[in-house]
Amino acid sequence: MRTKYKQWAVDYVDEHPEIAIQKLDLKDPFFTEKDVVFEVGSGKGDFIAALSLNHPEYNFLAIERVKTVAGMMSKKLVEQGNKNVKVFPWNAELIFDEIKEGFVYSIYLNFVDPWPKKRHEKRRLTFITFLEQYYRILRKGGRLYFKSDNDGLYEFTKEEIAKTKFKVISDEENYKFDSENDYITEYENKFRSIGKSIHRIILEK
Repeated sequence: MRTKYKQWAVDYVDEHPEIAIQKLDLKDPFFTEKDVVFEVGSGKGDFIAALSLNHPEYNFLAIERVKTVAGMMSKKLVEQGNKNVKVFPWNAELIFDEIKEGFVYSIYLNFVDPWPKKRHEKRRLTFITFLEQYYRILRKGGRLYFKSDNDGLYEFTKEEIAKTKFKVISDEENYKFDSENDYITEYENKFRSIGKSIHRIILEK
């Protein structure tokens, strides 16, 4: 579901450079002092807010291309007091080339846009070109976590994974929520409430 444009949220991104960054500076202490975890397609930030709060030993980059949504997430993180998260309010493709091989500790893809039309498959965040970039920037032994309610995207993702060097650690067609090691997203909460199956794949470099 597309979020309605909200001017205040767009303004919030521009007015809070302490959390919303416009470019990647990998020499910044934020990216050098701790292992860095990426979430690509962070939405309104429920997942990254919980994950980062419970894991202060890591720093997190939340990537969300829709500026209204990025602003809503940024406000949530500021109000919650999360100090170990930065928000990048642009497409992930803009920073891939800047990230050196093996830089990222782990990556999360939670309920990303399925782009269901065949002609848009290259935009899917699990298309082979994206998966190859994730593999490159992950450290050896680093993991990629994928969750989706979309059956078509799930099947497509498995086909694309088969073209990569990733090792499949886990593939659950009907993922039972692991409350000790996982955090729920806004969409996941909604879909679980109506009995929709959640798919989850864990990959390792």
